[in-house]
Amino acid sequence: MLKPYKRAEVSFELRKNIGHEGKNSEVHLAYDPNLDAEIVIKRVLKSELDVPAYFSESQLLYKSGHPNVVPILYASEDADCIYLAMPYFRRGSLNAALSKRFLTVREVIRYATHFLAGLHNVHSKGLVHFDVKPDNILLTDRDEAVLSDFGLAKQLNLNGVAEQDRSYFKMQPPEFFNDQEFDARFDIYQVGVTLYRLINGNSMFYDQFGTYGDQANFDFQQFRFDVINERFPDRAHHLEHVPARLRNVIKKCLKSDRSERYKSSTDVVSDLASIGGADLDWRYEPGMDGCRQWTKVQADREIRLRVDGTMQSHAEKRCGDGPFRRIKAFCMDSISDQEIRQFLRTDGNEETN
Repeated sequence: MLKPYKRAEVSFELRKNIGHEGKNSEVHLAYDPNLDAEIVIKRVLKSELDVPAYFSESQLLYKSGHPNVVPILYASEDADCIYLAMPYFRRGSLNAALSKRFLTVREVIRYATHFLAGLHNVHSKGLVHFDVKPDNILLTDRDEAVLSDFGLAKQLNLNGVAEQDRSYFKMQPPEFFNDQEFDARFDIYQVGVTLYRLINGNSMFYDQFGTYGDQANFDFQQFRFDVINERFPDRAHHLEHVPARLRNVIKKCLKSDRSERYKSSTDVVSDLASIGGADLDWRYEPGMDGCRQWTKVQADREIRLRVDGTMQSHAEKRCGDGPFRRIKAFCMDSISDQEIRQFLRTDGNEETN
């Protein structure tokens, strides 16, 4: 018979600070000598925290492990802080990926399928995440998206709602301005904003948010009005390669009336799975002076469309290592947004010269 181990000692060395998650918590890269491994430690101040509730939600997530939810390796505490130990994901977050380049539609759909599976697991345990955003979606070594950071997660009560008085301001749903109790559709709204940012890039999102002013002069009333009336983020403003079906998925996630949103993350996945077409693999790159370029490489064929700041376009394609040849119909002095979308949908399927 095994004897209980009477002395258990948690030991780790905090190293690089790799992020702050609000004024009461920070994240460190750490070394655990017992595991002989690099891990991540989230340190949370106890001062304004319901400690038993925080641990109970962590315990529930630990017991309901899912491949697309970041696991908690262990939890500990001292007089001032709670420490949550998690695996170290070297690839970082989807937000970090966005800082390097624009994602293709296919990549966004693939990552969304992953983290939405994790979110479905969270909802099935009667929890609302309350903080779905690109920063809290990490990439594994297998390039799979996993949902992380349950610091704001709350258990639904017997009425199927949870109270929450904190939210990431830029991504809060309309109901947060007027209500105190919420259900899983709060997360669905944040899924919509996350998809909007993943497919269009952070710059489009932050440029829109910046129109309300800086912290000292923020126009809260206009922001509130625009969120409630489905004007922020701008549902009609997408990059040209974003297919209509994906735009519609995002629009449905962002409905101000909760009854019109998707009822579950699996419903979102179902509609994402139906998206297809020639525009899933375009890589978008903005350039200097308003120039933009879309590139697609498939098998032995490469296609490019460049549009400069005056809307003059140059389209070309090549096979293998051969020379690029102009796609005459889309080399224009002034190309319209509609013609750009036509090119991206059809691969510029015209005669070359």
